[in-house]
Amino acid sequence: MITSPLTPERRTVYWTVAVFGKYGSAHRSTGLHSASAVRQQFDFWSGKPSTTRMELTEHTLNQARTITTFENLPGEGAATPLPDLPDGAHDVKRFFTFARTLEDGSLTGFGPAVLPTGDDVRRFYSWTVNNQERAQAVRVDISALRILDITLTHYTRELQLADLLDDYTASLVGQLEMEGLNWIPVHEHTGTHLRVPLADGSEITINGATTEGREVSSPQTVDDHGGWLALWGDVNDSSVKVYRSAREVLTRAADTAALAAAVLKCARKHGGGPVLRDARQPQA
Repeated sequence: MITSPLTPERRTVYWTVAVFGKYGSAHRSTGLHSASAVRQQFDFWSGKPSTTRMELTEHTLNQARTITTFENLPGEGAATPLPDLPDGAHDVKRFFTFARTLEDGSLTGFGPAVLPTGDDVRRFYSWTVNNQERAQAVRVDISALRILDITLTHYTRELQLADLLDDYTASLVGQLEMEGLNWIPVHEHTGTHLRVPLADGSEITINGATTEGREVSSPQTVDDHGGWLALWGDVNDSSVKVYRSAREVLTRAADTAALAAAVLKCARKHGGGPVLRDARQPQA
């Protein structure tokens, strides 16, 4: 059972490597969740004489959650209608789950993670209500249960190996996710930066130069790897520096660790990441 507060949106990124051989053979890896694993795949297959070409695909899963009601569920025997496929999306899915309202109005998960149809939602709710007094039941205040309508959108884009996040950037976004912070990659002609929305409506923007897809293991100056810059901004377009790499000898790992600490400190000051709340419940 999920016990942590839920966010309105959650993002997951992973990569797959496709390998094509001389005689028409093709092989695609399972989802790879680190840059080092991707590079290991490239190193392994590129050294084989039978390999003619390789393709790297980045997969992004966006999960959006909203509160709904029994009245808005698909009818009896009806399939769950899908939303229109957004521009650039590969696939979209829609399903339901339950959440439990906490004292401050935030929501935490309850029950099965996926209920595909309205009938599944109604059956699980009836089972929960009718089994509250039985030994195997999970005790819950029925009035605190809410239905979540969840849309899962799958985006893909082809990458060159040099465009891949290095492991230090991957470590950074992993720490953001562990703190419940949603990060949004923004791809522009000047490069990619990250936006981190916060609970009070402000956001942190993180810019950093990778080292052309290579991992950095030896000490170096900031100028060698480009350094980091993180800025906090609110709805009034005011901007405050959260972190800038110092012009001194630092390893990329130490620089990234200092960045992560500064970003998390700022995020906690502004309420952390947005939390999905029930407007019908008073907030603490």
